Parts: sequence; structure tokens; C-alpha cells
Amino acid sequence: MSRETRGDEKRFRAAQELLLRGARDEAYQAAVLLAARGEEILFHGAAGEAGLSSIFDVASVTKPLVATLFSLLVQQGVLSPGGKVSEILPVRSPDPAFPEITFLHLLSHTSGLPAYRRLYRDLRDAEEREGRRMWGMAEGHDRIVASVLSLPLEYPPGSSWAYSDLDFLLLGRVMEAASFTTLDRLLRRELAAPLGMRDTGYLPLLTLSECETGRLMSTGHSEERGREKAGEVDDENAAAMGGVAGHAGVFSTAYDLFLFAREILRGRRGEGRVLTRRSAQELTTKVAAPPGCPHTPGWDTPTPGTAGGSQAGRHFPETSVGHLGYTGCSLWIDLSREITVVLLSNRVYFGQDNPRFQPLRPAIHDAVMEALERE
Repeated sequence: MSRETRGDEKRFRAAQELLLRGARDEAYQAAVLLAARGEEILFHGAAGEAGLSSIFDVASVTKPLVATLFSLLVQQGVLSPGGKVSEILPVRSPDPAFPEITFLHLLSHTSGLPAYRRLYRDLRDAEEREGRRMWGMAEGHDRIVASVLSLPLEYPPGSSWAYSDLDFLLLGRVMEAASFTTLDRLLRRELAAPLGMRDTGYLPLLTLSECETGRLMSTGHSEERGREKAGEVDDENAAAMGGVAGHAGVFSTAYDLFLFAREILRGRRGEGRVLTRRSAQELTTKVAAPPGCPHTPGWDTPTPGTAGGSQAGRHFPETSVGHLGYTGCSLWIDLSREITVVLLSNRVYFGQDNPRFQPLRPAIHDAVMEALERE
């Protein structure tokens, strides 16, 4: 079992022990934890099969990265938050309110779209009926997007909120159409390369050398695909779309996500390499409508009132931003104190419904924050 660490091991001993315990108890097969204040990494540790440079499928942590790309397109004058989906993509929904969905609605999960649909199953059914392969190909991508554009809404846009994968699935396609660039190229060109995020991107099996593929952490066996997923996106909708989607598909390391968080913090100070102060502030500020919405454009915030408490733990203030990933990954930023905590794991290695990680994650966050308070 890995016990690779850097930083103040004594002060972060409790967090490290929890990280190691998670591997022993099969909360995950591999995990990496990174804690930083401002520009300084204070702790970087690995457990299980992971090393410090291991690459994980970060699942929905893709969303704040995509939201940041959207902000960069806004800075370039390509898109605006108030623009409508119907101005770029052909809406087929019978719901008369669907054409009123704006990009800000998608970014803040206030569009009215359902939380999730197993669209990949519909694609499999279509493959059987038509006798040809579409999974992972351009036509499969287009059919899934068309399915989302055909759905009825669950509430009028902007009247309520509900976290939705479909919001960012649609947003990703909007960004590709508006920029004439695929999301993987957009991510590499506009964000990963300028920030030095060398191990961040979609489709890592196409970009890593053969000797580097061992750094990819598996997310276990896929019944749908009939094989183990290492370097292939875990999310089945994203896989059916070819592995490049707005809601999931990015792979990254803890260090690269620290670089991303650092850019958010630098941007808020007016010192960003790619983000303007205005963009960084808007990205990390809760939307004004509907009242009480816990989302910023692309980020979640701690929700201490939820059953079992927030997955951020007890010490991140409500002004913090963060995001969880279904595979067992998370990134949280305390904006006021400039504290970043990255926790990457492959919770789903032991089954998609593996429940052992959920109580462990906030405990690890608490141990990190309590260690920082002892400075």
C-alpha cells in the first residue's frame, strides 16, 4: 500500500491516517490528497495503489473546468451568459419554455432539465434497431445531444434549481458549436497549456505515452462495455459521446487541480494568467436568481443543512466553492483564506454504489482544516 507523502507529515498525520484507512477499508483502491494555502502546497499524500502523480477520472469536477472555459469564451466575445441555447442548437422539445433556457441557466443548474437520463441505453437500442455502431462516434454524440434537446422541462427556466448532468452536457455542445472547436482541444489550448496543467485533459489514452499509462487509475469493470475502465471515462453517457463531454470526461492529477484552483484565486486578485478579475469573481459568486440557489456559474457551495452534513466537512465556510465527482473526486476552495483541498480517489473501483467513501470524505476535509488551524 502506497504511503508516498510530501509536506508537513506530522501536522497532517490525522488526515494521512484517514486516507490510508480508506484504502484498507476499500472505500477506494487509490487516493491522493493535496492541501494548500495560497501558493504553497502544505501536504501531498497518496494511499492504496496511487502515487502523487496518479491520474484520475475526475467525473463531475469536469464541470467547473468547463465553466471556466465558458468564461474564457465570454472574455473573447464568443458567448455571453444571457445567450440562449435555442440561438445555437435546434431545440426539439415540446415544452414551450425550452427556447428560453440561457447559458447562465445551464451553468447554475436552473434550466429545468432533468437531473439525469440513461441516454446511452437509448443509443444502444437505436444501434440494435438500425444494425450499425454509433457508440463513441460522432453520430452517437449528436444523437445524445438531440435527445436532451427533445426533453420536456421539470420547471420553468430560472424558477428553481436542481443539479443536472444534462445542463453541462448541453453547455459543452453549445461551446463547441460557438467556438468551432472540440472541448478537448479547447481545454488544452485555453486552460491546461497556459496554466501548466500537463496531465489534464480528455482521452488520456490518446495523449499519454505507453510508459505513462500506468499512472491512470482504474474505475473498475463496466458491465455496459464488458471491460475494465482505465483511461476510459467512467460515465456511460460521456463514453457513448466519445469520451468528450461538458459534464464528465476530464482526467487530472491533484497537482494540476491545485494549479487550476490557484488560477481562480489569482484571478480574484486581478493576477490571473487567463482569467480576468471580473470573470473569476462571477465564477465564484452565487447566482442572484432564483433566491437561495446554492450554485455559482459552475461551482457548488457547502450545504451544511443537508442530511449527514456537507461533503465539504464542517470547516469550509458557505462562501467557499467546490465540486464533487461521482468517481470519488473533489475540489474545494476556501476563498476567504485561500485554502485549497483536492481529494482524488476511485471510489467506484469497488462498485458504482460503494457507500464507504461518503462518510470518509468530510472527515478527511475536517482533519485537513483542523491541521491548518494549528498554524
